[in-house]
Amino acid sequence: MRRLYIVTIAGAVLGLICLSACTHCPRPASNSSAAPPAAISFADTLHDFGTFPADSARREYVFRFTNTGDGPVAVVDVAVSCRCLSAEYTRTVVRPGESGQVTLVFDGTKSAPGYFDKSARVRFNSPRIYTLRVRGWME
Repeated sequence: MRRLYIVTIAGAVLGLICLSACTHCPRPASNSSAAPPAAISFADTLHDFGTFPADSARREYVFRFTNTGDGPVAVVDVAVSCRCLSAEYTRTVVRPGESGQVTLVFDGTKSAPGYFDKSARVRFNSPRIYTLRVRGWME
């Protein structure tokens, strides 16, 4: 009984020490100079090429975006879904209110005729990843 009493008191004292130590921990300084999160708005994220002949199998479409945030944005990476799709994009910093673009190029010579639906994942300097898609029917 006495041993249980001592263990209980020791546990309470240890708990109080831990709590008081944590209240004196320095808090991380607020970084007021941190850049605001990026905000991007695409005019559209899907383009349908429709039906086109295989002898003119190369198609491209320009996806335009606007920086709608308060800080600068930049395209960090564009990852395409297959080798028949390539991407070119604005490589400079896009300031608030300015626009940039991501051009997707479908090369049907590297693909079999028929329906296709390909995508590219666009990463900006923000946590969100945007997906752009092109589709169509190559005869």
